[in-house]
Amino acid sequence: MVPKLKAFIVENEVSYRSLQFILKKYFPEIEVLGFTEDVDKAISLIGSMEPDIVFLDIELKGGCGFQIIENFWKKCHFVITSYVDKYALKAISYDVTAYLLKPLKLEDLLFAINKAKHKVELSHKYSKRTLPKKKGGGIKILAIPSMDKIELIEKKSIVYLKAEGRYTHIKLTSGETKLASRNLGEFERLLNPNIFFRIHHSFIVNITQVTNINKAAGNYLELKSGESIPVAKRKLNSLNKFLKIK
Repeated sequence: MVPKLKAFIVENEVSYRSLQFILKKYFPEIEVLGFTEDVDKAISLIGSMEPDIVFLDIELKGGCGFQIIENFWKKCHFVITSYVDKYALKAISYDVTAYLLKPLKLEDLLFAINKAKHKVELSHKYSKRTLPKKKGGGIKILAIPSMDKIELIEKKSIVYLKAEGRYTHIKLTSGETKLASRNLGEFERLLNPNIFFRIHHSFIVNITQVTNINKAAGNYLELKSGESIPVAKRKLNSLNKFLKIK
């Protein structure tokens, strides 16, 4: 049985009341934990309440909705509601569940909520999988779904994963590249964070496959395969801490 889902809303009170009404009417299995329209309060409340789904606008009091997404994109599924479409491309790079334009159309909102529900349920399902484990290593196998099959591969055989919209290219040590019908964010939740590091919105790299960091060329990871992967500027400090460089 899937546990009751939790949602949090980062909107003004009028939008909050409207969303709360729709959720209560169409999705009684989703509990609304509360709301705020302030960025700092949202970060604090989401951190303590740990919702599954977050509905938010981008232009908020005290900052921008992306500040919230930056903090919790690994832990929550986001549905963005906005009066403008200029942030849509940036939102896609964060693997948000949906980007809806106001005034909201009910059918679009219901579709987005169902999509978010499905993603949360998938996360719960995969977190409870009982594939064979090795001591200290967790699940060693990764399922790669495509249109006609689900392929199982060893995680240690992955060199890197590259996002392409709703799909992910997975490069293997054999030289093969697999195309999976699942986005990069979903795979990130299934990989060992001590080995796989998201160096860019579009890339997750197996650190054991890295030979060096090329700073002269603008911060690229050079891989055993001979390929180079860019490191996003905002990820440099996190990467240095991850590698215990500083």
